[in-house]
Amino acid sequence: MSQTTGQQMPPPPSSALGALFPQAQQLAAGFPGLLSKPWVGGGTEGAAVPIGIFATLHALRIAYEVRKGAQASGRRPLLQELFTMLTFSFGGAVLTALMLGRTQPWLENNTTVPVYAGAYLLMACVPGDLVYRFLRRTSPVSDVFLASVDGLIRGYGVTAAGVDLVRNTMRGQPVADSLVAWITVGTVLGSGGGIIDDVVQVSAASWGLRVPAMLRAGPSLDVKLSFCATVGYILTTHAWSFVEHAPGFPLSAALDAILACVPRLSDQEAHLVSGLLCSAVLGTAAHAQACRYAAAERRALEVARRKKYDDAPSSGTDDDDDDDDVESESE
Repeated sequence: MSQTTGQQMPPPPSSALGALFPQAQQLAAGFPGLLSKPWVGGGTEGAAVPIGIFATLHALRIAYEVRKGAQASGRRPLLQELFTMLTFSFGGAVLTALMLGRTQPWLENNTTVPVYAGAYLLMACVPGDLVYRFLRRTSPVSDVFLASVDGLIRGYGVTAAGVDLVRNTMRGQPVADSLVAWITVGTVLGSGGGIIDDVVQVSAASWGLRVPAMLRAGPSLDVKLSFCATVGYILTTHAWSFVEHAPGFPLSAALDAILACVPRLSDQEAHLVSGLLCSAVLGTAAHAQACRYAAAERRALEVARRKKYDDAPSSGTDDDDDDDDVESESE
């Protein structure tokens, strides 16, 4: 029997979301399995086709956006466009692995790079541009759908593969107790590809270092969204305690009291909420961007038509003008 008679362990903190929606925890528990579900087979282990549905859709989303950018600014050589697509796909993982001294995640399996590279080859090399034209024909529905899938993956990634990687997987190392590391890794993981492009201009015809636009005009939507998702996850899970990590700081107790006012979610629930919120934001932004892109396409088509008509020989008009000149001279 226990020696601590009359004493009971305190119950685990209740979840605000679970209190409002009793099935929220069940949905949250199934969220990671949904994101990793393969095309064929019931699980990731031993699947007949070990390629995830959401990973494929995410690859198509990035390939589609890179192809749209190349279509608007001028096509590049295939290998250059493919490298641009892979940079946007794995840029966040590359930067965070370098910061943490870990193996590059895209090197740890045999399917990630082929799936993403194959997605761009489908987008750029299929005869008749069938895949790209289908997505353009079904826009903005296709844009919103693919962006929403991207949001689910990004919201889960910056929390589970970002913050949790540092504070749980790397436990015992000094970086695991660094709030700066949590926020930095989560933010960079969700927006690293855009950050690399902002600095090196991999999506341009000629690469070159420059002062990042985010330092001159402010962070992009991807950076803001990844930062907010990371901070929101830390706050809602009550993962950080000033009393625990900074006991000598005079205001630690007061700051913890303020943080305690934030409704608490379990880690799994926070993963789900982060994914849903990122999905809503990116889906809304994709609809607006698709409308602007379609309007720009129509304007470019109209300009091309006018130029074609202006450059076409107008033999009938010239003959009429010559006839008028002849009549005026005869008079």
